[in-house]
Amino acid sequence: MNGKRIELLKQIILTGSILAASKKMDMSYQQAWTYVQQMNLLSPHPMVIRKRGGVNGGGAEITRFGQDMIERYEQIKTVHEANVRQLGDELLFSIF
Repeated sequence: MNGKRIELLKQIILTGSILAASKKMDMSYQQAWTYVQQMNLLSPHPMVIRKRGGVNGGGAEITRFGQDMIERYEQIKTVHEANVRQLGDELLFSIF
């Protein structure tokens, strides 16, 4: 997982569509679809479920597992950023 894939998942939640999410991110649909396929194949549970077209068209939704992965990524990112700030402060104070 990386920030771009997490942002894609977030955009799918907001738009309900892989195509719309890819447009919001200035990404080709093919690249977005490849990311979705990779995430689904490499994870123990699917993260994105496609909904086939119908009267209202198709779409996509993020599974509970996918939502959990977004939350975990954000938690790890927050801890990482705090650690980097702390190390930077320690380095700065050790110089002076």
